[in-house]
Amino acid sequence: MQYTLIEKGEVQLDESSLFIEGAVLAANLTTKPLAPEAWLEPLFGEGFKSIQPAVEEQIHKQHNRILRNEYSALELTEKDPEQLADFAEGFMSVWPLIEEQWQEVELNDGLQRMLQALLTTMMLAIDEESTQKHMRDAGIETPPALTDLVDQLDLMLVEVALGADELMVGNKSQSLNPFKDVGRNDPCPCESGKKFKQCCGK
Repeated sequence: MQYTLIEKGEVQLDESSLFIEGAVLAANLTTKPLAPEAWLEPLFGEGFKSIQPAVEEQIHKQHNRILRNEYSALELTEKDPEQLADFAEGFMSVWPLIEEQWQEVELNDGLQRMLQALLTTMMLAIDEESTQKHMRDAGIETPPALTDLVDQLDLMLVEVALGADELMVGNKSQSLNPFKDVGRNDPCPCESGKKFKQCCGK
């Protein structure tokens, strides 16, 4: 089945499907369970409930694709600078909330570098000139250009997502099920208020 962007349907939102896709990606990089409304409401305001079911479904679809190494942000954005910027803006609009979780954990050097590269690529995609200026101000004499990094974007996404998953289960192997003690009818650990089978247990 082909992976598609979220269908907004009748929902009236200014944000594009690619912007929402980027936001969903950031939400998929959590290191601890996070209820979708924690970032949906600040992003979309009171109308977030109309898009929430579609977003929750997209979170699961995207996560499954990433874990199977079948997710490509470059394909979804067709490597088009404007579309990539839209996707990156969605990602960076949710990232500050997710970043708080990452700051609480110790990262190995490889994951730290991969995360830094991913964030740099997203920032360059949004505003290359301004990002390069900030990097020069910070002492980086020859900051990278978007073209230097963008071809590696999909690899970065997968590596950071797998790293987030490992942190989610406490640095254990990915084959361990973090929800093994949760019954299908129990409340979901992400604190959404739903039953596990209707939420992360889908």
